[in-house]
This record gives sequence, structure tokens and C-alpha cells, in this order.
Amino acid sequence: MKQSLFILLLTFTAFACNSCTRKPFDRILPTESERYSIICKNRLYGVYDNHADSVVVDLIYNDIRFVKSVYNPRVDYTVWECEDESLKGHFAIKMQDNGIVELLFPIN
Repeated sequence: MKQSLFILLLTFTAFACNSCTRKPFDRILPTESERYSIICKNRLYGVYDNHADSVVVDLIYNDIRFVKSVYNPRVDYTVWECEDESLKGHFAIKMQDNGIVELLFPIN
């Protein structure tokens, strides 16, 4: 019994240490929404879910800005401005499941 408990504790400790290690990003920028952060690597930006400890939007945009969080009885979401080399627009992240809706337009 003691050996099983020790193995369980050791496994939990390894998991906790793994999630605390430095993320593979150049920068992590906080936003007004404590749930999400903007991540940056090699001059590309994405969005990171701090609660789920996972990347929500891959590092594909040249610029991302947090706009606002919207809370209502049916769905909660955050709104972001984004831009890449040829497109500019907005996307929203549904907070319940991190689903994404994009609305992008050509820059020119």
C-alpha cells in the first residue's frame, strides 16, 4: 500500500512539475481577461488559455489585440483583433469550450 501511494505521489509530482516548466514561447503577455494570455514566438502571435494550460489559437498572426470579454446567459466569449500578412479582422473564443469563430478580410 505504501509503495502504491508513493508511486501515485511521484507521478502527481512529475505531472505538476511538467506543467510548471517554461512554455516554449518568446513572450507571454497578460490581457484584461485573466483566463487568456497572448503568446509570441518568432514574431508570430497566438492565444493561450491559462485555465486549461493549452494553446487556443496557434502562432499564426502578425498581431493580436484583446478587445473585450462578453458574458451573457447563453454563451460567454472573448473578442480579439488580429492581422496576418494578407488578412485583418476579428475572432471570438467561446469560453465554455474554446471554440473559435473568425471574421477576416483581405487587407487591400
